[in-house]
Amino acid sequence: MKALTLLAFPLLLACPLAAQPLDFPNPGFEEGTDGFARWTAPAADKGMSTTSAESARTGKLGLKVNDRSGSSGSSLYSTRIPVRPGRGYELSFSGRIVEGGGIDVYLQFFDTAGKLIPPGDRFVMSLRTAAATWTRHTLPAIAPEKAATAAVWIHSYNQVTVTALFDDFSLREISASDASAAIAARAGNSGRVLSANPLPDFPKPHPEKTFAEYKVLQPDGGVLRKPVEDWQGARQRVATDPAWAAWLKERRETTDAWITRHRDRVEWQTGYWHHFVSPKDGSFLEWTDDIPGEETDHLMSRSGHRVEITPDIFGGWVFGFRKRNFEQTVEAARLYRLTGETRYAEWAAGQLDFYANNYDRWGKNPRQRKGSHIGWQALEDATWLTLKVDAARLLFDYAGETRRQAWFAKLLKPQAELLTGIGQDIHNIPTWYRSSAAQVALLYKDNDLWNRTVDGKPYGLREQLHRGVTSDYFWYEQAMGYNAYIIVATRPLFTFAGLIGEGHRLRDEAAIAQNLVIAPLAIRFPDGTIPNPADSHRPARASANGLAGIYRILPTTLGLAAAADIRSWDTLVDPPPLSPQETPELPPVVSRHMESIRFALMKKGPWQVFFHYGQIHRSHSQSEALNWSASFEGVDVTHDPGTVGYGSPMHRGYYQRGLNHNIPLVNGEGQVPWDPGEMTLFDDARGVMTARQPSWRPDASASRTLRIDGDRLIDETTVTYTGTETAGATLSLSLHLHGTPKLPDIFKPVSGFATGRPAEFGYWEEVRSARFENEAVIDVVFPEGKILRVRFATPGAFTLWQGSSPDAPPDRRAGFYIEKTEPAREASFVTELAPAAP
Repeated sequence: MKALTLLAFPLLLACPLAAQPLDFPNPGFEEGTDGFARWTAPAADKGMSTTSAESARTGKLGLKVNDRSGSSGSSLYSTRIPVRPGRGYELSFSGRIVEGGGIDVYLQFFDTAGKLIPPGDRFVMSLRTAAATWTRHTLPAIAPEKAATAAVWIHSYNQVTVTALFDDFSLREISASDASAAIAARAGNSGRVLSANPLPDFPKPHPEKTFAEYKVLQPDGGVLRKPVEDWQGARQRVATDPAWAAWLKERRETTDAWITRHRDRVEWQTGYWHHFVSPKDGSFLEWTDDIPGEETDHLMSRSGHRVEITPDIFGGWVFGFRKRNFEQTVEAARLYRLTGETRYAEWAAGQLDFYANNYDRWGKNPRQRKGSHIGWQALEDATWLTLKVDAARLLFDYAGETRRQAWFAKLLKPQAELLTGIGQDIHNIPTWYRSSAAQVALLYKDNDLWNRTVDGKPYGLREQLHRGVTSDYFWYEQAMGYNAYIIVATRPLFTFAGLIGEGHRLRDEAAIAQNLVIAPLAIRFPDGTIPNPADSHRPARASANGLAGIYRILPTTLGLAAAADIRSWDTLVDPPPLSPQETPELPPVVSRHMESIRFALMKKGPWQVFFHYGQIHRSHSQSEALNWSASFEGVDVTHDPGTVGYGSPMHRGYYQRGLNHNIPLVNGEGQVPWDPGEMTLFDDARGVMTARQPSWRPDASASRTLRIDGDRLIDETTVTYTGTETAGATLSLSLHLHGTPKLPDIFKPVSGFATGRPAEFGYWEEVRSARFENEAVIDVVFPEGKILRVRFATPGAFTLWQGSSPDAPPDRRAGFYIEKTEPAREASFVTELAPAAP
């Protein structure tokens, strides 16, 4: 035995152990006078995290998180622990929820500079429901590239109250293969994807063949066209066509006025555009040339009221100024190429000189987001970099070698490197980072930069489009605005690559992007609006204008027809060719289940219903799963208003909350956190669809059936409380209609609608209520004189409140809130809408 032991010992030294425990700092909250040695609670925790003897599972002390806020969550971090990139790790801990729910335990990774490697929610364990006994939890993870340390973050949900206990943390290193298997098993069991790739696969085998009947194929059989930039032809057009001459005159006057009046200042710090909003209703402000504080003492909102200037609003104004200055730099460069007037070239080149020479003086504002430089956030650096590259391209010959290389060394390359090093995620913003940096690579023939920004894995440009676009050709963050935003981000790159004969390098990605423009048109409502899930602003309208914007590189019959009536720089230098085939109508709208994006559409008889039954990622999700929008005989019955500027208190305080949506509520609160949900029935022949959210909230599940029966739309919703309160919870339903209710006289004004309820209830106005038994019937008058009879039904006693609820500002809508009189563990609500006689 002794000989065997001696032989085995060297083998143990040579081979890594299957699992190596790491030294976890103060794993049981026993160190220090308060048990928090080597743990940190930032100010945001607000005393919610404490230690006590009754919170201990073992030893003398344990962690207790007591979050009674309902609007902000707890926050506690462990000391960082050294890790190795690419290795697997397993975090273990004991925990239980005493009451309420939920709370998350994250394992986050940091680089050698101490910066969080995003996304910070890649590896997370959620505790949602109360339990009488402790449970041992394990969370597998894989340390990303460049990881140097890891830390545990314990954070309760912002929109819930919870009391939870934790003890006995440990972390061990395991093999990457074991970690991957454990991650995959957890994803399969939970329906969530918790891994280094937080998105499911979205197969898109033949993007060029999707919507093929609308596309104009090129000689090579693909959809990507080689654009033209014909400045000589452009000069002839403005010289011989009065309409083009008038267009040019207007452009020159605008640019001349800007050059004469405006000059950027180094001391101006860019602010957040979403802070450029009214504190009254969240509407954006009207941007004007007048410098706030120097040339005007106030601004006006788009809703029409006066707004006083604050530092945040001034920063938003600087954003608007700087954006326009970059746009006018490109305009001046184009005017030079068209007219040959060097004054335009010199002013535009002077702007690039200014930003290059002063580049190092920006990026020091303590209020701007990390990773940004000229902008408040790196997104501005990316969007403005695209404009700077385009201006440099147009001025390349005029500038000469020394000047253009100075732009590269002092401005464009630093910006590209900044953007290449951040945004380690699949997301709409990193798509901008990669696209703008790739344009720098093309302009200066920097192959290394191209390889890192376009081909780099796992977050290069190709990966962004292949992994971020779902099989139904919607961007995974669900907001329709992001379909358009991805096109705005990539169109300049596709165009530039095509102009220099490199478009073939992006053929597949361009085909995917083209479908992003077409897909929303196929789910439009009869009034031309597009469904509005997630957190875009007011609903957009379906048109061929988006296709017209890409006709130079991705032509469609619809886009070519629309572009023929547009005068722009694109149509001046590259006139749209005649469509080789008859221009069809917009794509037909038909009933369909879009499982990859968690949408469903039912169209039958006079009704069209859009059902948003779940989310596939946390990004831009709201408390809105199971929400629905509908039209009747082409009239808007109910729609999602979207949100306001992100800097407005109403964004998080109302528009993202449950009351803003047509969903069930538990104690006044909607869905939290995000969840994919599942469609259990979709039968277009019968006009019925059913979806369920088993984890609607930490303390509740919910399901909804929407049925079109002749001229009736029937909504059947059930919410089940699974929390610890014996009597149950206050169960309710919210509904918003775009008509005028004809309330019976039994409805009386109320002044305390928000009392004892979440803060978002305070945004309703002119609230009236009445009590009912089993059902209530209200007629609602819609535009064009249509009247729908709305029947609310739920067994037993309930109260129905009706008030003016916020729509996209300054509009309002008719809000209905139905609440069971007594707490319950389950409630079913039936809402029926059918035409009534005038």
